[in-house]
Amino acid sequence: MKVEVDNIQEVKKRLGVLCNEAPSVIANAINRTVTNVKKNMAQETVQRYYTTSTEVKKTIKTSRATKTNLSGAAVSKASPIALSKFKVSPNRPIHYSRGNVSPNVYKVSVKKGKERKPLDVNPKAFIAVMGSGHKGVFRRKSSAAMPIKQLFGPSVPQMLKNAEVMGRVQEEAKNTLKKRIDAEIENILRRE
Repeated sequence: MKVEVDNIQEVKKRLGVLCNEAPSVIANAINRTVTNVKKNMAQETVQRYYTTSTEVKKTIKTSRATKTNLSGAAVSKASPIALSKFKVSPNRPIHYSRGNVSPNVYKVSVKKGKERKPLDVNPKAFIAVMGSGHKGVFRRKSSAAMPIKQLFGPSVPQMLKNAEVMGRVQEEAKNTLKKRIDAEIENILRRE
């Protein structure tokens, strides 16, 4: 998401004789807005998907505005998330030696409020704990070189592309930018 100010002349007009402070006012407002955008991206995603705010925030890199470059951005880049990080049922590894028979079908839900969908993959999916301690949802592959394959859900950028998520984030960004510009102008005028 990119944050920039369209009407710089309006800011200069409101500053009056201090119009040379306009780039500083706009850069400060954009930077505060970008910080808020990152927080809102995480909140909106967590409200709709079974993921954590930390998981979302660590994928987002922000670029700050300067007096000479009056735009900022919040960009999310990440790989798909292991399916085991979402809501899987039953969420236990199989242990044949202890008498726990694996379920006929594992069910998973990525999005909140949606019914869990069965993992109908052939060969059948299962949960296992690797030697590293990583617990994941896997399935067998036909290739002898790679006997099992981990299953993945969507990436954070894919979740952020959801129209509900981006709509709310953009709406909040516009409101925050307007409020921050007003506050920055008031601060400068109060100092004079």
